[in-house]
Amino acid sequence: MLYDDYGDPVDMKMKNAADVVAAASVGGIGALVYHTFRFKEYEYDYAADDTLCLKPLVYDGLEPDVDRANSLSGAELFVALYNLAVRIDSPESKLSFDELMIEFCKRTAHPYFIDEVYDELTDRSFVLKRDGWMVSRDAMFPVDDFKRDIERFYNGARFFFALRQIADGEDIEYLKTAQDGRHFDRLSFFDKYGHPDMPVMEMDGETNDPEKPKDIVDEMRRGSAAYARFVKEHEKELYKYTKEAIDDFEGLRDNLLYLIPDFHMRLKVDPETQKTVFAADIHSVFDIAWYTLARLLVDIRLTDTGAVERRFSEANVGVCKCCGRAFAKDWNHNRKEYCGQPDCQKKRQRERAQKKRQKDKLRAQQEKADTKRKSI
Repeated sequence: MLYDDYGDPVDMKMKNAADVVAAASVGGIGALVYHTFRFKEYEYDYAADDTLCLKPLVYDGLEPDVDRANSLSGAELFVALYNLAVRIDSPESKLSFDELMIEFCKRTAHPYFIDEVYDELTDRSFVLKRDGWMVSRDAMFPVDDFKRDIERFYNGARFFFALRQIADGEDIEYLKTAQDGRHFDRLSFFDKYGHPDMPVMEMDGETNDPEKPKDIVDEMRRGSAAYARFVKEHEKELYKYTKEAIDDFEGLRDNLLYLIPDFHMRLKVDPETQKTVFAADIHSVFDIAWYTLARLLVDIRLTDTGAVERRFSEANVGVCKCCGRAFAKDWNHNRKEYCGQPDCQKKRQRERAQKKRQKDKLRAQQEKADTKRKSI
């Protein structure tokens, strides 16, 4: 009998046996071997093809900060990148895209060429005065690449959180993904949900069939009197055509899977155990964040009847119901809904107090009803 990662039996048919291969069957794909490091200052420079790049400064007094023993976990990098994207896209943010990008590089991690630059910085023959310029050159990256990569990851992560909310039947916030931000385009996968989908029916002698009614449809979209009259006359019919995301759950889940890039695997040596492992090939912090998102999708089975989570996972993340920022979870607090910020914790405490008051009120009403019934 073949079992999947959740311990459920899989039909012993050739196509299923070929499709479902556990990580252990191919050498433990789950491991990530990477290091993070930071540079103290950056400057803009141009590559040979005139591409605008951000280049770290590496010389005496600006020595790189290298995480030789421990690096940020995948969940921590996921959270840092997601929250950076939230700040970048927020109309309320007072810092520019470039300022936020440089702040991330200096405080969290240099984003690109992780393996190559780390090998240079930790090589025994590395001398800062002699080789700093070479590291600076090799670590330089195009600004447009960062903009593209963080938008793609942000959209993928938002899609995952929205799908998780839909699966769990929570208060749906996914429609906010259809709003344009300060820098990033909206996520259009949910545009058709939450409002009536016009059926083909007559209106003022015309139909809203896509082949006929362009002038009528345009008039309706402008919020015309004809549109209002049409909605009022056919309210019952239109209600039946309101689309809900849960009805298209499998299709939405497939769209999310297509958003996630392919992973390249190769043999690496784990620096802690010195064992050779079959691990993901990592070039940027975005690779790590995507890999973490992929692990979440493996460990959290999203279905239209709810989410099923494996007990032991390398990482888990959530979005705070108060501030909208991501935060890392541990499996002892898996249903945690608020991050650790003071304002968010105050809101959580207010909600708990409100729920307790409502519960006490209902219990008092029930006790009063029971007493009255016994006295009759």
